[in-house]
Amino acid sequence: MGCLAAGMLIPATASAREKDDELTVITSEKLTFDYRKQFALFENDVVVVDPEMKIFADTMLVLFNSENEVQSIKAEGKVRILQDDKQARSAVAEYHVATGEIILTGDPQVTRGKDTLTADVITFWRDEDRMECKPNARLVIFPDEGESRDPLFGK
Repeated sequence: MGCLAAGMLIPATASAREKDDELTVITSEKLTFDYRKQFALFENDVVVVDPEMKIFADTMLVLFNSENEVQSIKAEGKVRILQDDKQARSAVAEYHVATGEIILTGDPQVTRGKDTLTADVITFWRDEDRMECKPNARLVIFPDEGESRDPLFGK
């Protein structure tokens, strides 16, 4: 049986936060919460269901600031992020709330359909249509037959 916690991961956009029925739920086999040291550690079969994405990992460490607000999140071990028609995989994913920056390391790969993007480090910003991939960036694009294409990470 997993542990549940709501609203602890990446905050949804302002419009999503205004809706009571859109929560972030984290489940895992084990949850260690330490209020004094300001962290929550989710272990074994971590699943995050957010209004905008799903995240799977072996462990997830959530750090809080002195006002008990989420400061950063680090997911490790077989990390997989699903969002719309895109999927990201890596060994480690770090999220910095203040900047909206998500950093994927450990053989990161982002796919959309058959298109695949790899690099040593893939960084993207949650509330922006931009990313940075370095070093050794490689994008493989498969041709679509008769359909207009959207950019890999654009609208």
